[in-house]
Amino acid sequence: MSEERLESILTPYSFRMDGVLVTIWEVLKSRLVDGTVLYHVTVSLGVSKRFNITVRSWGELRRKLLVEVSRYKLLRMLGKDEVVR
Repeated sequence: MSEERLESILTPYSFRMDGVLVTIWEVLKSRLVDGTVLYHVTVSLGVSKRFNITVRSWGELRRKLLVEVSRYKLLRMLGKDEVVR
């Protein structure tokens, strides 16, 4: 997947990251007044509810998803069924 073409993902797009099913449901592109491009990505992990992540690139999305996957796995090990945001 290209770093600068995050908006070209055909949704829903599912893949496994560190053993957890990650589904990207929607990618919205927005441009700030200073020209910075942001992507608002709606994702779900495993069977959890959908949530939004705001990123600037595919690399930043991968890094943030790794954090969320780690949090999801930790809560599953602790016996929590739902991630509270």
